[in-house]
Amino acid sequence: MGCLYLVLQRAADWVNAQKVAGFKLEIIRLLGRTPVLFFEVAGTKPDAANQPTVLVYGHLDKQPEFDGWRSDLGPWTPKYMADKLYGRGSADDGYAVYASIASVLALKKQNVAHPRTVGLIETCEESGSPDLLPYVDALRKRMGDVALVICLDSGAGNYDQLWLTTSLRGMISGTLQVEILTEGIHSGDASGLLPSSFRIMRQVLDRLEDSKTGHL
Repeated sequence: MGCLYLVLQRAADWVNAQKVAGFKLEIIRLLGRTPVLFFEVAGTKPDAANQPTVLVYGHLDKQPEFDGWRSDLGPWTPKYMADKLYGRGSADDGYAVYASIASVLALKKQNVAHPRTVGLIETCEESGSPDLLPYVDALRKRMGDVALVICLDSGAGNYDQLWLTTSLRGMISGTLQVEILTEGIHSGDASGLLPSSFRIMRQVLDRLEDSKTGHL
């Protein structure tokens, strides 16, 4: 946890050093949860106080170390080879807080009016983010009327320009259970008389997604 706070403090120090006008930054930690960076940038649009808010989300955690490293490389021994850095934490999306503040600075430098913007940067592993929703609930009133959420957590086709992902394919998880009997019956007695539970399940799923075309 000490290293985590060091990373958080380093990010906070960089952000504060940018001296963004109308900016407030806070490190928040709920009991038993990993800490977050929460910041607010006052809006510069006319009547900004009565306009919706933009929320930017990102994370400062890093990928698990995984396995499969070459004998001369490892997750805990950073190494440069051919201008590339190998080691745990050399990939993933720790850029979120830096990119969000840099974007605000770019708007201000070009005198582009912007709405009120708040940022929530978590340090919990975002594969599931078990600590995220408690912070959303705790900070809901401070976030205000959020009309747009920008998630700084995607990929890029190359490094020549900034890429924008307008949508990520979502996932609906659940448990589907088909019951046709109240007790087990030998297939030799029931086959042909009872419907196939597997066929019923396929028909139900086809109501959501056509298995022939993929149409939802």
